[in-house]
Amino acid sequence: MSKHIRIEGHADLLRERHSGGIVNSNRVEYSRYMTIQRNKQAEKQRVATLCDEINTLKDEMSEIKNMLIKVLEK
Repeated sequence: MSKHIRIEGHADLLRERHSGGIVNSNRVEYSRYMTIQRNKQAEKQRVATLCDEINTLKDEMSEIKNMLIKVLEK
């Protein structure tokens, strides 16, 4: 007995007998989905890195500003 039952009218969809869940058996769609998810994760990481770099630059600019104020006060 198979673990899956074909769903009529949907060539790529199967229903699991045990859980009743729907499974997409189209490997091309799955590969495309995984590529999109990896790209989204890479973009999130890139944004996080850029935010860290911006915050570092803000801190450094603040330090420079404070040093300039001290120099001008003398």
